[in-house]
Amino acid sequence: METFQSTNKGYHAELNVITYCRNRTAIEDKSKFRILLSFGQHARELITTELALRILSILSEEQFLPKMDPLLLNNTLEKIVIKIVPVENLNGRKKVEAGDVCERRNGRGVDLNRNWSVDWGKKEKDFDPYEENPGIGPFSEPEAQLMRKLSTSFDPHIWVNVHSGMEALFMPYDHKNTTPAGLESQKMRLMLESLNHLHCGDRCVVGSGGGSVGYLAHGTTTDYMYDVAKVPMAFTFEIYGDEKASSRDCFKMFNPVDHPTFNRVLNEWSATFFTMFNMGAHQMKDPQPFKVEHLISIDDYLNGYLIERKNRYGEKKEFLDLGLQEIRTYFRLFLLSSVMLMFMFCSRIAKSNRSHLPSISL
Repeated sequence: METFQSTNKGYHAELNVITYCRNRTAIEDKSKFRILLSFGQHARELITTELALRILSILSEEQFLPKMDPLLLNNTLEKIVIKIVPVENLNGRKKVEAGDVCERRNGRGVDLNRNWSVDWGKKEKDFDPYEENPGIGPFSEPEAQLMRKLSTSFDPHIWVNVHSGMEALFMPYDHKNTTPAGLESQKMRLMLESLNHLHCGDRCVVGSGGGSVGYLAHGTTTDYMYDVAKVPMAFTFEIYGDEKASSRDCFKMFNPVDHPTFNRVLNEWSATFFTMFNMGAHQMKDPQPFKVEHLISIDDYLNGYLIERKNRYGEKKEFLDLGLQEIRTYFRLFLLSSVMLMFMFCSRIAKSNRSHLPSISL
């Protein structure tokens, strides 16, 4: 863990950054797939930091994900470097813990997710300065300066800004209701749709932050990461929201208040992140868009092979049937190989016979 500090006009901020890498000497290895995750940017969204701690606990093998194949996980973790910021807005967090549970801004009243340079300062008709104060200029806040410096030095392949308030998997853009064009955008959407299907039960909103929630946000971190920092995959994950909670009950609106929901959120979203790690490592090896079928674990495959599994058409076949099918396949290959060898042998004999014939002038 490293601690970075910055001061601006008497306002002091610090950033704790935890780096995970299987081999300490490989942290600076640019051939590794690099992932940067930020939690707790909005102070009142306490559940996001709890998720950061859960992910770190799993990475350090204090806890384990259910149904996660350890061989697949180890293979993935060998290929990646992860930097995690558990609490980006530490000063705002202190305000919430002191009792101001509706506070989302930093220690001097600036929304850190409006303080970045892409389309900074634009105000929509429903602009609320208490909620969305962008600061006196782009990167006026030490927290944003530290995060920009971290992203520049680390140069990640994936960026995720983690929030709560709803359940969603967002990609750029936040400041307009469209997504980028091109292959990279298609890869981002495919990854999000796969995560939504695998871990969100297809209930999460997927798409651009600006086009999916009914309002535009200007000066956001994710738009900067994609447009300026050129991070290939830049996301905003919204991991929880209670739509039935009163707007005056900020804690309940943004954080689960019972143990079963709390544990469900952490379990589901931890699994989401580790699946994303695996997808990212796969992308580095194979630049083609990721396919969900690649997520079948070796344990599931072997169990299915020895007991029963589905064929490509979804029909269950007993092991004996599969064995007979493979025997038939090998027999067909044997016949084909025999025919090819016979053809090659006959061709060689024919050439040999022609070489002994007297040449004829034409």
